[in-house]
Amino acid sequence: MTSEPDPEESRVQFVMRQVADHIGREGLTVGDQLPSETRFVELLSVSRPVVREAFGALAALNIIDVGNGRRPRVSAMNGSVLASSLEHAVRTQQVSVQEVWETRQIIETQTIALAALRRSDDEARRITDLAAAMTRAEPGSDELMELDLSLHKAIANASRNGVLSRIIASFEPMLKTTIPVAWSKVQGDAHHAMMLERHQELAETIRLRDPDAAKRAMDAHFDRAVGASLPTS
Repeated sequence: MTSEPDPEESRVQFVMRQVADHIGREGLTVGDQLPSETRFVELLSVSRPVVREAFGALAALNIIDVGNGRRPRVSAMNGSVLASSLEHAVRTQQVSVQEVWETRQIIETQTIALAALRRSDDEARRITDLAAAMTRAEPGSDELMELDLSLHKAIANASRNGVLSRIIASFEPMLKTTIPVAWSKVQGDAHHAMMLERHQELAETIRLRDPDAAKRAMDAHFDRAVGASLPTS
């Protein structure tokens, strides 16, 4: 199992690499147990504190799941690590909200095309129902914000692409701030109606299984309904 540590990696990094290699080599999947701390201490000839620190770091990266009194398990993939990295990058001005929004547009445009092709009838109905519920929600309400977020998440899930859906999920903490900002800048009933219409168009293209129209609708949603409401820097 063991290999020599890279000269530029710490003992903790060495253990982290060995644990990750073990998961791949043994073909472990979500929920499968890993050897105990004691076993890795023996296999890698390192101290228990080093293994414990490595386990903690891997848990923070959502690679393994650790808990008191039980052996570590392989974790399920989610967007939490990327979400934390994005929030940190925006807070420290390494990237702008505008850059995140542009990235989201690129990803969601492809995602909705896949959703139009792959969605189930139940998924299409849920997306249509969410878009319809948005038209009944009070303008500027928390309900409207939650429905908007839920609609985009439902589209991502309907794409049947686990990577895309989790990337979009990683935007969620930031969207809980930026979506209300975008809606707060809606000027008048006509603009509000246009925003709602854009979301209904998204749902309709998915219902019709029209990926090209879905991509155009998502681009229009970002460019006209959302893009103009956000800062350019």
